[in-house]
Amino acid sequence: MVDLLAAAGADTFANGTGIAWLAVDLSAVGALVSFACVRHAKYSQRFRLVWLTMAAVSLGGVGLWLANSVALLALRVHDSTLRYNVALGASALAIAVVGVLAGFLISGRTLQVPRLIIGGLTMGLSVGLSTFLTLDAISVQGTMEESLGLIGAAVLLSMAGCTATLWAAQVVRRIALRVVVSVLFAVGVAGVYYTALTALSFSIDPAIKTPTGVPLFDLVFPMFVIGALGLTVPITAVLVAPDRRDAVLAARQPVPAR
Repeated sequence: MVDLLAAAGADTFANGTGIAWLAVDLSAVGALVSFACVRHAKYSQRFRLVWLTMAAVSLGGVGLWLANSVALLALRVHDSTLRYNVALGASALAIAVVGVLAGFLISGRTLQVPRLIIGGLTMGLSVGLSTFLTLDAISVQGTMEESLGLIGAAVLLSMAGCTATLWAAQVVRRIALRVVVSVLFAVGVAGVYYTALTALSFSIDPAIKTPTGVPLFDLVFPMFVIGALGLTVPITAVLVAPDRRDAVLAARQPVPAR
């Protein structure tokens, strides 16, 4: 199974599977926080965009981009030093957050199938593009080629997963079910990432000088710390904010006649 997830000329789990599990856990936590923010956004008028922005950062920034970047720490390309293009990585982060935010805005407050599908396709394309930019940011001593068929499969998987995620954000209310959906989202993110990774093949020439860029760990470690600390903002907001759904329902109750 591990061999099926490997890019040609690379070892996907060179540093053990623990890093992969850490990425999945990070993705699930980001999704769980995001779903809580979406719930508050559903019943908030004044701060709806703020809630959705926090949801997009949690889901796209932490649950997707940071999780994929952490998973990359386990990758080793045979006979080559890896370097990372920070500009491409930053672009992948921005696309992930903006694409997720667009998906939330398009899908709206209530479940409407046409808007759900358009939002899911928009978010899915952004997630797929972000994943491939994250991988394209890798520089090696040689060349890297991509399989168009597997790229297409990863994008289709991303679209399906994002549409299901938006549907769950609309209809799932119980906390236990949100946890289950968050885990499923993390599995989906991992599926898109490893499908995209298998689309890569490396041709290495050790005689080529070390490529420009930064070691991946030098970028991912501080971003991991920032992302973990950043999640405390939406978590704190969710904990201290009133239950907007109950407040809205209470406001709709008729006032008893005296």
